[in-house]
Amino acid sequence: MATLNINDCWNKIGVWGDQSPRCERLKDLTHCHNCEIYSQAGSLLLSRPAEESYLSEWKNNLNQQRQNKNINLKSALVFRMGDEWFALASKFVKEITHCDKHHSLPHRKNQVLRGLVNVHGELLLNVSLGYLFKISKSENQSKYTHERYIVIDDNEELFAFPVTEAREIIHYNMQDVQATPSTINKDTSCFINGIIRHKDTDVGILNSDLVFSALHKNI
Repeated sequence: MATLNINDCWNKIGVWGDQSPRCERLKDLTHCHNCEIYSQAGSLLLSRPAEESYLSEWKNNLNQQRQNKNINLKSALVFRMGDEWFALASKFVKEITHCDKHHSLPHRKNQVLRGLVNVHGELLLNVSLGYLFKISKSENQSKYTHERYIVIDDNEELFAFPVTEAREIIHYNMQDVQATPSTINKDTSCFINGIIRHKDTDVGILNSDLVFSALHKNI
């Protein structure tokens, strides 16, 4: 830092000094904090230019913090099934499309595999995450609810599942993820890594590995 010529009289004849005679102004001011010379010196110290090495060190620290934050930043699609909100890593989401009538499959093993659905001329497996998670249909569902299919990609194997509402892509840090509350039913909580708050709503972060594993077991 630049050298400043400051008369630090407070360290010599002031309250922190041991030289004699003592500053005559102490009789009226009591303490150096009350002296304009001390105040002006403090202002000069705070306003002096910083050394390049000091600025460079802080710049590197801030850049490292940004990099660490970006490393932990996750991207996910938020959607609703019934009255419950979930988020699935966006890298698995291929598209969101309008609902259409699905084609049932004879002799299907369970309700997770609903059948097939036509998406842009391609027949995809139509699965029910709602049934897998044991989620009840929303009692508040109205004509303003826009039901959609979300198409997800697991190593080029595509699944389509209906949702009550698809909201948006969000970005969050893992440090913002909270523990899954005990109030969530076990059939749902076993697929959730934790909860984040988004627009005053609790959103369950889905464990994609567990979701895809369960889908494969039920088709």
